[in-house]
Amino acid sequence: MEVALTEDTTERMQAALLAGELDIAVLGVTEEAPPPGAAFQTVIDVPLVAAVAPGDPLLDHADHADRTSVPLADLRDRPLICLPRGTGVRAALERGCAQAGFRPRVAFEAAAPHVLAQLAARGLGVAVLPAGEDESPMNGQLRTLRIVRPEMRARIVLAWRATGPASPAARALLDRLREVLPKPADS
Repeated sequence: MEVALTEDTTERMQAALLAGELDIAVLGVTEEAPPPGAAFQTVIDVPLVAAVAPGDPLLDHADHADRTSVPLADLRDRPLICLPRGTGVRAALERGCAQAGFRPRVAFEAAAPHVLAQLAARGLGVAVLPAGEDESPMNGQLRTLRIVRPEMRARIVLAWRATGPASPAARALLDRLREVLPKPADS
């Protein structure tokens, strides 16, 4: 059995999966239902948050001292720090902004969420992250606010062609992954 690991954007990996070039993929998606020809098992489903440095204008008003959420419209004119185009989080951000009537002003992008958190901790903008990605090394250096109206979610799925992988080894790997990967609790 040969296993090759490929890292790419969700858009390209999903296209390769549907074309039969990949047997199994881990994708960040915006839709709950898979596209025709694919099957999904959700592994992670968490809200997106706005991560900001202490003293950020989203936090500095007295009436915002205990704020736990922020309407997406409040980020309209703010420099945003986000994952690159082609990722599920970026697609969710762009879709949410379109629903709110504006285009996101992405000032910085990086492929690793911890880099986004580091940039936000330095006061360079508002990082849009999956809830939980702001923790550990940045603890105390960031405040997070759940993004609402509309709420946006980060969904990570295990994906495969609806007909299943072609080889017995890939089918066995998929069966094992579906068995051991966590299934998100209702949130």
